[in-house]
Amino acid sequence: MASFKIDTFTSKLAKGGALGSLFECDLTSAQGQGTDIADFKFLCNSAVFPASTIEASSITYMGRAINIPGNRAAGQLTTSVYNDEDMAIRNHIENWMEKLNGGSNNKRSGGFSAINSYTGSLKIKQLAKEGGVITKSYDFIDAWPSSCGEIALSWETNEIQTFDITWEYGYWQSAQSNAGY
Repeated sequence: MASFKIDTFTSKLAKGGALGSLFECDLTSAQGQGTDIADFKFLCNSAVFPASTIEASSITYMGRAINIPGNRAAGQLTTSVYNDEDMAIRNHIENWMEKLNGGSNNKRSGGFSAINSYTGSLKIKQLAKEGGVITKSYDFIDAWPSSCGEIALSWETNEIQTFDITWEYGYWQSAQSNAGY
């Protein structure tokens, strides 16, 4: 039977553990959308580090199924954003989506033909408690918004509005784990 010692556990939790609240998320938009949204770094109030999934491919040999590594799956990324009264980020995302596929004309905006003309990049950085030190970062390459979430309105709340943005991306990379390079 294993012996229980709280000191053994806490000694393994280097620097007290990483805090989910210490992060930044930078957005660089499509070329036709301007270069970046500076306030996104401050108003993006939640994001997730991506799952890393390699789908299994099943082959059969003499009646026995054998799983072998298949392709890496690119999931979706969701960020949640505080909505300021000028709605600059929401307007920017809605405009970007309109240029990807117009609501009334079902067309992509002119100049949005090459993938790098209509995609941008997102970078999520985990920060250390000492401040300013990046302990882990993910770059989402060829990202574009596929969904701009609803905003609930009610006379019964005084909370700042938030909305979700769902992002599609080509792939992610992380320098710290040398993944995706």
